[in-house]
Amino acid sequence: MSREDSFSNYTLIPVNEEFSRGRGLDIGAHAWKKGDVLMFFCDVDVYFTAEFLNTCRLNTSPNKRVFYPVLFSLYNPAIVYGNMELSPPIEHQLIHKKDTGFWRDFGFGMTCQYRSDFLNIGGFDLEVKGWGVEDVHLYRKYLRSELIVVRTPVSGLFHLWHEKQCADELTPEQYRMCIQSKAMNEASHSHLGMLVFREEIESHLRKQAFKVQRKPEE
Repeated sequence: MSREDSFSNYTLIPVNEEFSRGRGLDIGAHAWKKGDVLMFFCDVDVYFTAEFLNTCRLNTSPNKRVFYPVLFSLYNPAIVYGNMELSPPIEHQLIHKKDTGFWRDFGFGMTCQYRSDFLNIGGFDLEVKGWGVEDVHLYRKYLRSELIVVRTPVSGLFHLWHEKQCADELTPEQYRMCIQSKAMNEASHSHLGMLVFREEIESHLRKQAFKVQRKPEE
C-alpha cells in the first residue's frame, strides 16, 4: 500500500483476538499518542470521496459536535444490471436512484468524531462480539450527552454491495439486524417483487404468446 499510494504513514497493530469491530476501532483510537485528532470510522466496503473528508471536518468540533452521515447503499449489481452481460465499473454505479440503492438511515457505523470526545463518552461497548450493535450503543450515548449529533445524507459516501453472511454465533438481536440488513441490500421493492413473482409473470407471458399463435388459425 505504501508503494502504491506513495504514502508511508500507516500503523499496523497486530491483534490476536476473536473478531470484534468495536474492539478493533477502540485499539486504534487508543494507539494514537499525539494529542487530539479527528477520526473517521470507516468500513472496508465503503467508498468515499475527498469532498466527503471536507464534509467530515466541517461537521465536527471537539467537545461540541460529532458527525453521523447517512450513506447511500448500492443494491446487488447482478439484479440492478441483470439485462447486461457484465455490471458497469464501480465508478459508473455510483449514482443516486431508487432502483440502484437506498439511503442507509439505519446505519451508524460510519462516523466522524474527535478522539477526545470518543474517549470521554466511554467509547464502544467492548462486551459486544462480532457484527453490529456496538455502533448503535455509541450513537445513543452521544444522543444522551450534551454534544450535538449531526445526522444528514451525504452524496459522496457509498456502501458497496457485497454478499452478507449472518453467522450462527450472533445473538438474536444481532442476527435479526443482520438479516434485515441483508434483505434491504439486495434490490428495490419493485425489483424484488419481479423476482418473487417471476414464475407468475413467465406463466402470463406464455399464455399471451399462445393466444397470439392461435389467432391466425381461428
